[in-house]
Amino acid sequence: MAKKGTAKMYDRITLLGNAQDAGRPQLGCTEKCCEDARRNTDLSRMPVSLGLQGEKFGIVEATRCIGNQLSLLDNSQISELWLTHAHLGHIEGLGQFGRESLNSKNVKLRCSDSVVNYVMKHPIWKKLIERGNLTFAKFKSDTIIPIEVPHRAQDFDTHALLFKGSKNNVLFLPDHDTWEKTLDFVGYDNPKEWFSSLDASIILLDGTFWDSNELKGRIQADVPHPPVSETLDLIGRREDGDPRIIFIHLNHTNPLHYPNSLEYQKLSDLGWEVGEEGMEFKL
Repeated sequence: MAKKGTAKMYDRITLLGNAQDAGRPQLGCTEKCCEDARRNTDLSRMPVSLGLQGEKFGIVEATRCIGNQLSLLDNSQISELWLTHAHLGHIEGLGQFGRESLNSKNVKLRCSDSVVNYVMKHPIWKKLIERGNLTFAKFKSDTIIPIEVPHRAQDFDTHALLFKGSKNNVLFLPDHDTWEKTLDFVGYDNPKEWFSSLDASIILLDGTFWDSNELKGRIQADVPHPPVSETLDLIGRREDGDPRIIFIHLNHTNPLHYPNSLEYQKLSDLGWEVGEEGMEFKL
């Protein structure tokens, strides 16, 4: 937990979306998963993002739905934006900070050096910096700790974020390639050991796909994420002393979008959870 006396800008986190980058329904998808969401908007989902609330207001990830996501929190004025990495679904909302929309003034953009370089290579996003809509700031604070993880690092790196609080430490890990790579990278044998080393009591965890055969017409290995079924094999049933593990970043095809599915019931019976928009976590 955060040390006593540590500056504490935020005291709670709100989950502003639980879907993969493109949301649900997804453009071009005519399968049942997205047709259901078109017919019943209760089944539509926004991409993963977090609202950070307290003395000021911050947001994690700039998704295509950032306007609707801010409305969940009464359109609070953003003081800073954190990015875990620069895949399109996590940054395509950056343009909303420009003069064609919010026309923000010096909102702090906190991201890694490689993401800074990536943003500055793109003329549209570079203008946001040059015009003072966004300004780069240190990618770390007293209570928010980035943790690098392996995830398709051709152009930039990817980080989990550890939010440290007096009540809970929350680990936000929406994207990583495989448990084998990640555990080797952080130096632990299994996920629970790693979570324990961070003193994390709430884990918001990559649940992109249920299994390794979920995508039709694409090679799923080209979109690396640990399947939830594999994660469940590693973590087993929730025991006394285990953290809450809440699966997020669900692809539009993931059966966990349906609470009455066998997959959802299996996960729930093991004591774990599926993220829902509006969930709030105290720090």
